[in-house]
Amino acid sequence: MSNNSKGILLTLGSVVFFALMAVLVKAIPNVSSYQTTFFRFAIGVGIVGILQLFGIIDLRFNDKKNLFWRGLVGGIAVYLFYLAILKLGVGKGSVYIYSYPIFATLFSMLILKEKVEPIKFVFIFISFGGFLLLTLGGGMESLAGMGIYELIAIAGSVTTGLAVVFVKKLHDRDNSYAIFFSQCIVGFWMFMIPSGVTQSSGNMSELILLILVGVVATIGQLFMTEGYRYVNVATGSLLQSLVPVFNLFSGWLIFHEHFTTIEMVGAFIIVTSCMALVAINFRIGKKTRILKMVD
Repeated sequence: MSNNSKGILLTLGSVVFFALMAVLVKAIPNVSSYQTTFFRFAIGVGIVGILQLFGIIDLRFNDKKNLFWRGLVGGIAVYLFYLAILKLGVGKGSVYIYSYPIFATLFSMLILKEKVEPIKFVFIFISFGGFLLLTLGGGMESLAGMGIYELIAIAGSVTTGLAVVFVKKLHDRDNSYAIFFSQCIVGFWMFMIPSGVTQSSGNMSELILLILVGVVATIGQLFMTEGYRYVNVATGSLLQSLVPVFNLFSGWLIFHEHFTTIEMVGAFIIVTSCMALVAINFRIGKKTRILKMVD
């Protein structure tokens, strides 16, 4: 098997695991997003720690300040993602969150001073039209009727885009495993107390699902990290854009989530705009990591 084929298979594997993670989160609606987030990070710390213990991966921390900020921002982004899934559904919540390439592109221009080609602003503008349709497509008459959870989901997308900028900055000095571990260890301490305070009575099945969320998310992250060794980032990012598509389908099939025609059009515009942003990077030959998924 060629390296390119191996990279594509690994990346597609990560897409499947990330999509499965969203389904598992939705399957435990009585568990708070604080608990789900904490379990994800706690299990991530455990798995990466074991891999380091046996010498399978190499953890070295150089830019400690930005690793901390990446962990802080990334932790918030994950929590908002899980909350959006619980409150808006697997499909709609995922479309909002996975629109992060739009905001990552803007943050790269503002913070990293990267040049953004004019054609990208066209798709960014179109994508905001998609946001409008997705938000108002359920029957609301104006933006004033936008719900709190739609705003939270958009905030999650913005936060994820900011986290990606930290990933971009950190890749100059730290490897992907150190960056991922920093998110897990900072997130662990961030959500330990909120998780305990909001702890539900629960049952064994919910505990098993919580553990599976952490395991599946970590496997997806490691698959994606390994896949980027063999394919360029633009190709990998384009494949990652399939996650909200899968989640829209699973939301409809498994949880019977209903979408109006206008909402579907809005979701389609957002997803295709993000794919277009990634495709533009591929076409112009940039080897940037700015659109790399960080969940």
